[in-house]
Amino acid sequence: MKVELKEGHQHYDSSYAYLFVQNEFTQKQQTFCVNYEQWRTQQIAKDVKNAEVLRLGWWGGSVNNTNVCNEKWPVLLEKKAVALNYRLKIEDGRCAIPFVMKNTSFKKALQYQVNQLTSRHASAAIMLVDKGYKYISKWADYLFSEFYDPDFNQSTKLPTFFMYRTSFFDEMMNLSSDKSGKELLLQFYRPPNSRWDVSMLIIWLIAVFCVTVGGFWAASRKIHEEAGSFRGSQGISTTESHVQKSRSWLTDEQTTTSANCLFIIVVMVIVVGVLMLGFYFRGVIVLVFNILLAIIGTFSIHRCLTALFGSVCKCGQCRTCISMNDVTQSIFRRDLFNCKCCTERPLMMSVMVFLCAALFCITWFVFRRHPYAFLLLDFINIAVCIHVLKGIRFPNLMWLTFLLACMFLYDVFMVFVTPFLTASGCSVMIEVAFGTDCSKVNGGYLIAPINTDIPEKFPMLFQVPKLSDPMISCIDLDVEKEFHPVVLGLGDVIVPGYLICFCFTVDFPVRIRYLYGFFSIIGYGIGLIATFIALMLMEIAQPALIYLIPFTLGPIIIIALIRHEFMLLWVGDYAKSENPYPSQNSVTNTASSGLASDNTGFTRFDLTALPICSSTSTEKR
Repeated sequence: MKVELKEGHQHYDSSYAYLFVQNEFTQKQQTFCVNYEQWRTQQIAKDVKNAEVLRLGWWGGSVNNTNVCNEKWPVLLEKKAVALNYRLKIEDGRCAIPFVMKNTSFKKALQYQVNQLTSRHASAAIMLVDKGYKYISKWADYLFSEFYDPDFNQSTKLPTFFMYRTSFFDEMMNLSSDKSGKELLLQFYRPPNSRWDVSMLIIWLIAVFCVTVGGFWAASRKIHEEAGSFRGSQGISTTESHVQKSRSWLTDEQTTTSANCLFIIVVMVIVVGVLMLGFYFRGVIVLVFNILLAIIGTFSIHRCLTALFGSVCKCGQCRTCISMNDVTQSIFRRDLFNCKCCTERPLMMSVMVFLCAALFCITWFVFRRHPYAFLLLDFINIAVCIHVLKGIRFPNLMWLTFLLACMFLYDVFMVFVTPFLTASGCSVMIEVAFGTDCSKVNGGYLIAPINTDIPEKFPMLFQVPKLSDPMISCIDLDVEKEFHPVVLGLGDVIVPGYLICFCFTVDFPVRIRYLYGFFSIIGYGIGLIATFIALMLMEIAQPALIYLIPFTLGPIIIIALIRHEFMLLWVGDYAKSENPYPSQNSVTNTASSGLASDNTGFTRFDLTALPICSSTSTEKR
C-alpha cells in the first residue's frame, strides 16, 4: 500500500480514515471508520478511486486467527491486509510474555506485531481493539479522533489501522459469503482536510448579525430620543409624550449607559481580573459564569423577543392582574422594588416571553454538557450581545479608541506573550477558555475523553462544529462527548460592536450616522475574514481583536478625515458641527414616517422611510 511522507505541520486533523470493503462476487459493500496510526507523518490515498485494492489475509494462513503468537508456519501476505489483536494477553502464547509481564501498558507490543507483518510482506495491518477493555485499572480502550500508539515508530512504512473487533467480525465479515473473507476487497483512504470550513461562514454571519442588529437598535433608540426631545421643544404635552414613549418597545425606557474614563478602567480591571481568577480557579469561575449567563441570557432573550414580537404581533397587549410589588406586598407587606417595571402590571405577552426565555436558559444550563447544547448557547449569546450593544454609548471617539487600544494590547499579551511566562508554555487565554493544558499533548498516551473529565469551555463563546470535516461521520459522541468546534469569543463581537453602535448613534444627521455605521460593519466583516485567514495559515488560535479593531476603526477614521469631521468625532464637540442635529422637519419626518405607530402599543421601525439610500444598503447587508 502506497504512503507518502508529509511535511511537519501538514498532518491530518484527526486519525480517522475510511475502510471501503466490497464483496467481489455479490457486490455487497460497506464503508467503515478506522483509525490511522501514522496520521501525523504519512499520507494514504485521498479517495477510494486512488486507493490500492487489498485482500484480507490471515496470520499463519488460519482463517479467523488474529493471534500473532499463533503461527503454525510462515505464510507470505503480499497485497493483503492482516488483522491482529491490539492487546496481547498472557494466554496468547510465549511471544506475549515480555509485553504482559514486564509492563501493564503493553509498550512496544504494537511495534513487535507490525514488524512481524512486515517480515511476511503484508501490505497493511488492522489492529483489533476491544471496545471498553480495561488494559489498566483506570483506563479502557476506545477509538477517538486523536487516538494513536505513542510507542510506535512513526516512520514505519507499513500502514497500520485500528478497528473495533465487533465491527470487524460482526459487520465486515458478514459481507463474506462463507465468513472466510477471501472474496473481500479492502481499500483504505483518507479525504484531505480543507483549511476552509463552512463553520467559519456561520460564525461570520452570527457575529455580523449581532453587531448589525445591535447598531440599528441603538440607532432607533437614538431617533426615538431625538423625536421625544423635538416634541418637548414644540410644547407637546408631557402626557402625550409619555404615552408615545411607553408604547414603543424599542425605547424600552432603559437608561443608556454613557461610557467614560472610569468606565474603561472598570472594564479593563474586570476583564483582567476575571481572566486571572479563571486561570487559578477555573472550575469555580466557569460555574459562576454559567449561572450568570443563564440569568443574563433570560433577560436578554426576553428584551430582544419582546421587541421583535411587539413589532409584528398585536396579541398579548392586555396586562396581568397583579404587579411584582403586589406579590411582595402579600408576602412581606411592603414594596421591595421601587422601579417602574415592578410597580406597573406587566403585559401578558411580556410575561409569557419571559417565562419561555427562563425555561430556555434553564434547559441550556441543565444540559450544557450535551454535544448539541451549543445550539442553545449560541442563541443565548446572540441575545446577550445585541442587548449589551444597544445599551452603552461612548461620548466621543477618543474614549472609545482608548478602550479599543487597551483591548488590542490585552489580546496580544494574553495570547502571544503569556506562553513565555507560564510553566506549561500555554496561553493563559486558551487555558481559561478551553481548560486545556498544551503541555499534555506533547507526548505520552492520549486518554479517551470518555475516560476522563473534560473541562467545560467558557460559556462566553460562539461555537460551531467543523461541518466540513470529511471525517465528521466517524465521531463517536458517546466517546468524545463533543464536536470539534470553531469558536469566537463574545468580546470579539461586543468590543468592536461598541464602535459600530457609536457610529449609529453619533450626533450627526441620520443619513451621516448610517454612512459611518454601514462602513464600520463592512470593516468588521472584512476584519473577521482576515482573522479566519490568519487562523488557516498559522493553524494556531488567533487573538481576533488585533484584526477586528484596525479593520473596524480604520474606515471610520478615513471617512471622518475625508469629510473633515474627525475632530468632531474625536472630542465629541458636536455643537461646532454645521448641522449637528437633524432639522425640525427631519425629526418630524422621522418621527412620523420612519417610526410608524400602530394600535399594538409598539412603534415599528421602517428603514425605508429614513433619509438614506436604504435599499442599496440593505441589499449589501
